[in-house]
Amino acid sequence: MKFWENDTITAISTPIGESGIGIVRLSGPKAIKIAQKVYRDKRLKKMNIEGFPTHTAHYGLIVDPNNEEIIDETILILMKKPKTYTKEDIVEFNCHGGILLLRKVLETLIDCGARLAEPGEFTKRAFLNGRIDLSQAEAVIDLIQAKTEKSLQASLAQLEGNLKKKINNLRDKLVEIIAKIEAPMDFPDQDIEELNIIEIQRRVKSIQKEVTILLNTLDYGKILREGINTLIIGKTNVGKSSLFNTLLKESRAIVTPLPGTTRDTIEELINIKGIAFRVIDTAGLKNPE
Repeated sequence: MKFWENDTITAISTPIGESGIGIVRLSGPKAIKIAQKVYRDKRLKKMNIEGFPTHTAHYGLIVDPNNEEIIDETILILMKKPKTYTKEDIVEFNCHGGILLLRKVLETLIDCGARLAEPGEFTKRAFLNGRIDLSQAEAVIDLIQAKTEKSLQASLAQLEGNLKKKINNLRDKLVEIIAKIEAPMDFPDQDIEELNIIEIQRRVKSIQKEVTILLNTLDYGKILREGINTLIIGKTNVGKSSLFNTLLKESRAIVTPLPGTTRDTIEELINIKGIAFRVIDTAGLKNPE
């Protein structure tokens, strides 16, 4: 059963701001029907989008179906279920990237029957429809927010299902052990070789070791995703801002011989051997008078 059978969502899928191209996406059972209402060829002729081959791009126009007024030129990309990100029908309108223009397209699609998507809802649907598992859904967010090459590589590996494969492999090994323990009891009349207790212990310890190694990557993975907050503190005029500038390799903080130059915190993100450090320069500590 699909998630939200009768619900079709839409959203601007590119960052808000001016750009050459902006994308507005539809996903759901009525995506093609809604796109049909607003899409025309270059001669303003209605087209049978349902008849387009899947995973193809088509040049045309977006119009307001109430008055046939042209909103923008577009490259329509059609992706039919189930081989899509959400496992639903998806239609993307590649338009010019002005924010007012994209909002106009979005409002027109909503007027035609789509619902504004909630944040992360396309990925949520991909998860609930079985397109990706929970670890891969988390990896999508990590991939978008990656700040270093290492965090990017880790997110890509998780998105490709590396964690899922390792967990499934451990599960298969445990199921095999259980099956070989229970088989002689379930089928006593069959000539089934039993696992001796020493062999069972050896296999279980091996699995336990693999689980421990996997769990030990948790903290490192969190550091790759979130980075490390680093606070530079100390007395006034001892070189905190100089250290801050040295780490950044630029003159970001004001450095003078006068104490108390730094009044507010200054923070910057730096990459040290693939780890993102959020370094914060602070005002000097003074003894209370």
